Formats: sequence, C-alpha cells, structure tokens
Amino acid sequence: MMLTGIAHVNLTVPLNSLDEAEAFYSNTLGMKRVPVPVLQKDRLAWFDITPNGQQVHIAFGPPNEESSRHPCFRVESQEALLKLQRRVYEHFEAGGKGAPRAADKPGDENSGSKGVEYPSRFFARDYAGNRLEFSFYKPRTDDLGEATDNIMTSAALLLSSPVTLSSALNACESLSENLWSPSVLPFTAGLNNSLSYEVYSGRLASDQLMWITQPHSASQSKHSGPPAHPGPPHQAPQCQAMDVNGQIHQVSCKEKLPSLCSQTAPASNITYANNSPTYQISQPVGSQTLIGYRDFLTFRFMGVRFAAEPERFTYSSVYDGTGTNTALEPAPECLTLPNNGSTDCLFLNIWTTSLPGPSAKKELKPVMVYIYGGGFTTGSASNPTNDGGNLAVRGDVVVVDIAYRLSTLGFLVLNDGVHNGNYFLSDQIAGLQWVQKYIENFGGDPSRVTVFGESAGAESVNALIASPKGKDLFHGAILQSNYYQPYVSLTSAINQTTNPILNETGCATAIDQLACLQAYNATALISLKTVFNYPVVDGTYLVSDFIDLNSTTTITNRVPVVMGVNRDEEGVLGTVYPTTNLTTGIDDLAAANPLNASSILDSNLFPLGTSSTDNATLDVFNTTTRISTDLSFRCFNQFEAYAGVKDGVLPNIWFYEFNRTYQDPAYNPNLVCAAPVTPSHPYGDPSQEYFKCHAGDLANTFGNVARVGFPDRDGLDAKFGQLMTDYWTSFARNLDPNPDIEYLKARGYWNTINQIETSGPWEKVDAAQPRMMELQWNSVMMPFRDVEQCTALGFPLTYLTQRELKVYS
Repeated sequence: MMLTGIAHVNLTVPLNSLDEAEAFYSNTLGMKRVPVPVLQKDRLAWFDITPNGQQVHIAFGPPNEESSRHPCFRVESQEALLKLQRRVYEHFEAGGKGAPRAADKPGDENSGSKGVEYPSRFFARDYAGNRLEFSFYKPRTDDLGEATDNIMTSAALLLSSPVTLSSALNACESLSENLWSPSVLPFTAGLNNSLSYEVYSGRLASDQLMWITQPHSASQSKHSGPPAHPGPPHQAPQCQAMDVNGQIHQVSCKEKLPSLCSQTAPASNITYANNSPTYQISQPVGSQTLIGYRDFLTFRFMGVRFAAEPERFTYSSVYDGTGTNTALEPAPECLTLPNNGSTDCLFLNIWTTSLPGPSAKKELKPVMVYIYGGGFTTGSASNPTNDGGNLAVRGDVVVVDIAYRLSTLGFLVLNDGVHNGNYFLSDQIAGLQWVQKYIENFGGDPSRVTVFGESAGAESVNALIASPKGKDLFHGAILQSNYYQPYVSLTSAINQTTNPILNETGCATAIDQLACLQAYNATALISLKTVFNYPVVDGTYLVSDFIDLNSTTTITNRVPVVMGVNRDEEGVLGTVYPTTNLTTGIDDLAAANPLNASSILDSNLFPLGTSSTDNATLDVFNTTTRISTDLSFRCFNQFEAYAGVKDGVLPNIWFYEFNRTYQDPAYNPNLVCAAPVTPSHPYGDPSQEYFKCHAGDLANTFGNVARVGFPDRDGLDAKFGQLMTDYWTSFARNLDPNPDIEYLKARGYWNTINQIETSGPWEKVDAAQPRMMELQWNSVMMPFRDVEQCTALGFPLTYLTQRELKVYS
C-alpha cells in the first residue's frame, strides 16, 4: 500500500473571515497556525492538527471550476511517490476509463505553488476534475534530528568502500535502494551539509567523487546495461559521479568510488516504526549477528542483550551472544509496578548513523550511554522521551540506553556477607563493559564514552564516578538533577529496610532467608509496604558514604563533568501545603524533612514567594519549593561541584541551571510546571514565570520535543532543543560543552552559532568564584544560586571538603 494517510484537508469559509478562523481553529480547537506561501497569504490559512504534519487548510471564498483546493494524500516513501507518479501519468497518457484529466509529468517541476509546502510531491486532477496532491512527507524535526536547522528532505546512504559502478548498483539494490538521484531530491536540501561535514570530519576527501544514478535510466538496477556516455574511441565508457559540492563529473565506469544510495526509510515516531525486512540490517557483533533496522535518521538496534538474567540478588556479568538475534523491538523493561516488565530485562538500545564493514577503516564516533531515572523504582531504557535517534544524528554520536534492575530486586541487602546489594550498579557496569567490548561494531569509540543520566540516573552516574568497579569504563560524565542521598552502611540498611521486608514476606523465620526471598513472587516483593531502593556502602562497588573528592589519589574515576539542576526541581515533587501562612508552611515542610523551622524563619533568607495570580497558597508553595529544591538538589550539586574543582580532583566541571523547561503533561501533579497559557500562546508562554520542574529538561536534552508530541510553544522550542543537544554532544566529542564554531558551520547549525555568540562561552567552575550557565533562550553566566541559603540549611559550599568520609570495608 503506497498511501499511508491524509496530510491535509481543505475547508471553505467566507471571504474576510480570517479572524473568525483564528478564533475557532486556533483558540478553541487548539490548532497552531503556520505560514502559507506568500502568494496565498490573503486566500488561505493553514493550521497544524498534529506535530507530525497533518493540517487543515482554510480557503476564503467559494471555489470555482479551476479551484486549486484539494486533499493531500501522504505516500509511504520517496520511492513510492515516484512509482505512483509514473502510474498516474501513464494512465493520463493512455486515457480510457477513469483517466485523470491532468497529471504532473515525472521529472518536470510540479504544478503546485512554490513556498513552504512539501517539496516532494506531485499533482493530478481525477476524471471529474478534482485536484489531488500526493506527497512524501517526513515528519518535521522541529526539535532537530536532521543535518541542518531547517527541515531536511534530501538524504542518502553513503557506502564508503570504493567499488565500480556495477558493484555500486548491486550494493544499493541489496539495501532495497537505488543509486541516489539529484532529480528526485535536491542536493541543497540537506545532503550538502551532510557531505560538507564528512569532509570536515576527515571521513571524505574534499575532492572525493561518489557514484550516483546514471542519466539513461530513471530507475537504476544491476540490469540497467551500459552507461549513456560511451566516450571517444579507445577510451573507457564514461559514467557520472558527483563530488561533495554536488557537481557532476564524467569518469570511467570501472573507477572505484564510494557510493551514494537513496534513503527511502521512513522516519519513526512514538507510534510508528517500519522495521519490515526492506529496512532491516544485519551487523556482525562478536560471535553473533544482530538484525536491526534503519529509519530516516539512524540505524536502530533495540533490545540487545548485554547480560543474562541473573539469579535474584546476585551480580550481573557481560553476555556474549552467539548466532543470529533480532534487535527490532524494545525488550521488556525491568519489573516495576503495576506488574509491568520482566525480571529478564538486561537489554540495551543503540542508535547510530554509521555501521563499519568488517574490512572498512573504522572512523569511530563518541559514545553517549544514558541511564534513566525514576527514583530507582520505575523507569525504562525505551521511554520515548529518551529515544536516542535525534541526539545521535544531530551530534554525530552513538547513543546507548541501558536497563538495570529496580526496587528491592536491584538493591536488597542480606545479613550474610555475600548478598550486599547494589545489584543495579553491577547491571550498569556490565552494560558499560559490553559497550567497551562491542560498540566499535556500531561505529562507536570505546575510548570516548560519556555516561549521562537524570534523577536516579544521575545518582547512578555519581556512583559510577565513585565506584572502583567503574574504572576505565567511561571518560566523561553528565549529571542532570542529581538527588542528595548519601550511601548507607550495610548494618543501617539491614536494620531499617531488610528486616521489615523479611517480616512482611514471612521470610524472617525461614531457615534459608535467601531461598525464601528468591521464591517469593517478584511483583508481590516490590509491592510490599517496605521497598529497598537506595545504594549502600558494600566495600566492593561503593567504599564510602559519599563520593571522595578530597584527594586525587583516592577517587577512582577522574573525569570531566557537566552537572546541574532545574531551577524549581521540587515543583513537581513537593507537597502543596494547604495554608496561606508562610510559618505554617515551613513548619509543615520541616516536619517531613530534617529541617529546623525556627532557624529557617529566623534567617529571613526565604521570604514569601510571589505569583502573578494573587494566590496566597501558591505563594507559600513557591517558598517551600525553593527550600526543598535547595535541600534535595541545589545545595548538594553545588557543594559537590565546588569540592570537585577546589583541589583539582575532577579535571573540569561545568555547572548549569535550566531556566527553560518543557514538562510532560503526564508528570505535572501540582499543575505548576507548565508555561502559562495566553491568547497569543495557546500552548504556553515560556517567557513568563512558571516552575522549572524536575524532568522538564529531558525532552530538550534528547531533542525530542516534537517526537513525543509536544507543540512548539513560542517558535523557540525547536531551536532551544537544538542548542541543548549541541551542548551535550559537544561535551561527548571534546569533553567540553562549548561547541567548536567550525564544526557548527560545517553542519549548518546557524541557530546555535547565533546563540553561543549571544551568550558567550560556558565557563568552567572556579572554586574562587563559582559560576554557572543559566540555560534559557539567550543563556547567561551567573553566580551559583542560593549559596547563603544553603549555608543556613547546613550545606555550605565547603560541606564535602570539611566532612570526614565514613569508609566501610
């Protein structure tokens, strides 16, 4: 089936009713108005139905006999569009029953207006004169995911091994593709930037030629016969090749050149992925062959086993696969409530833009390994928000998401000296060991691995930096919203958590407590009133109650770090106390936290907050959120950054605070974390004040705002996502979040260039005067926030440097 849906429909409304259309379709129905071609400015209005391109086109005034109003049918691929156009035109030429009255001729410019419409399309009029449009539409990558800041429609598969034209045809055909044709998609619509970047990165020579389609046949295959240019007598037949600037050259057909194949794989999204055999790819990985697939942006290998299912409460180790294994679908997540996932869950997902052949020179890319959050009780390596496709293609990195055991199954300590908890950390380390062993097969460089995580994932990254078991497994770290949680001794953990679990399961009196707990239903175990979900000082994976930043000789993993917080983390996590009195609110907060309410009130450092809604309860919540954010996130991250650089224990640290976030509507229980809706901003106005809450950074740092279905609120969400992924992936490439300007130019990332020129460089943390980057549109460097307030809460910048670590063996 070539047709996959409707791209847009047309409706007719009275003349001069643009305001009415705006009021109903935009304000009432919540559609976003988008630009129309200049020539149609007073005749049409377009509104997005969804972020993936479906639209309503409003036409003003009644249609006439030659009306251009029409539906647009979406076609599954560029190749299908070309085939369908030929079929329609052949019916038009032949005439007969049901023949169309008009049809665009393949190869000619289409009869549609030029402008912001879809560049890959054709038009026809059916037998009754109805105008029809057929379009291959790639979902907008407003949030990035393609080679430039604009929509990229031109793409190709570059096969770097030099071969003759005949072999190039065979190679493309083996991928269900043809040689790339400039008549199908323009070189300047994205492929130009991709190839200029290949030259910049040293993977292509500046004078490199590549095989493309030959002019004598619109559909190349291995049976296409001789080329169209036989050449002078006694000269080898001539065929056409293209250079990196899009210029065509005549060369011998026996010349050995890299090949450019068409790329017809459709883009995937959170509800659709075409992993059919047409787009599947086989890749040797050690002693196994993995079957993944490609979409429009990347090669995707989903559900790759990195460790066998460990026996419950034991430590994991690397799995070396054999035979042929499919990696087409995400694996079950690690068991969480309510009865989601499986205990056999140690799988990872990989996104890459290049796959080296067995004999090809390996031009390896930086690797970014993500560890998800969720309070160590929930989370998934296959959450759509942390899909790594856009990050991989925008930043030219290989992205890996790894799973790990959660809740009591990943943490429980027993009083036997053997089962000492931290199984979750062994899973993560096994995943990193698998990456070290096999990531070259996916184009990744094992000597340039950045591990990054958010919330409990950032806690995991912190533990990996501290862990002797993490040595040499990664080379940079990004900690997003790391939560303050010192590591607990085995004795304390057994008393406060293990013993209650033994009592609740009835295993306390069992002769063999381990066997009893291993036999207990897994879902029931994590459903108990008492849950074990925190790291412990076991003497093997973690050896002290806090990361040791006091000496360059005692820390295992001295790596550069990017770390920071969202401005109002606890806005989504904190309790809304039903009071309009600040003293009562702070008393209530202190009752649930290790706080002295009197000292907080006496300090006068936490005045009553203000809101634009004259909501007295919200004003109190504003202040209690500030206190709890400082207590749980800000103070801890700031004193850790200070300790890391004071004596040079960590080579470099860059600190940030997000002052622009995009909260998932499904994770906003207090209803304060979304930008306020206004008549001019029906999806929210990020320039106005709102709570910048926990997890509100994730869609931006993965570049997935549009992928997960979030509408662009102010025309800047797309560009801000580009900027954030450029910072994050710059760190992965260079261990410095400041992108290289020449790199940005080579890739055509002009929005980011403009922003970093406006904001200036992101400075490293200096212990003498610690500063951070306030991440927003037009970011700014500023001093650490609430330093005096943190001191009043008992967490000065010097907290770690003055604190004696508790070491357990």
